[in-house]
Amino acid sequence: MHLTFHCPKCDRTTQTGDIAQLANLSCSHCDWERPIPEGLERSNQAPSECFRCGNSDLWRQKNFPQTLGFLFVALGAITSSIAWMYYKPILALSILMGFALLDMILYIVMPDVLVCYRCRTKHHDVDVSQHGAFDHELGEKYRQEKIRQEEAEQEQAKKSLSQFDSEGHS
Repeated sequence: MHLTFHCPKCDRTTQTGDIAQLANLSCSHCDWERPIPEGLERSNQAPSECFRCGNSDLWRQKNFPQTLGFLFVALGAITSSIAWMYYKPILALSILMGFALLDMILYIVMPDVLVCYRCRTKHHDVDVSQHGAFDHELGEKYRQEKIRQEEAEQEQAKKSLSQFDSEGHS
């Protein structure tokens, strides 16, 4: 199993090697590091919690770049529209069906990954059969949690600054 995660310090994407060989998760771009909890199973079985943040809510998704999927949809729509513009409806429908077939093949071939709702860490090469697809209600819960945490951090920073100013440090 290996992980792909965003570093909480520098916000850059980092990919680990085999997690069974590691004692710590670390960012390859900065000095952020976090020990991997001892009790977690490091095999290719489904993890019970996220290796980066310890959250137990994980969902299953295809390991396919969304931008590439959007590019396929846009390319199919544009080329099909061009064929339709030249009064070639069979060609236009064939183009759409070709892209639909490509999408179906990619869906079958691409592996699944587990993704953490809280930190969006992807857990690759694991058994995903025990986890379901994305739950919008749970996703909204974690989105709201992140917003509240950012607001609390901003409020704390304002309080620290006002205390610093009121102590006569200008």
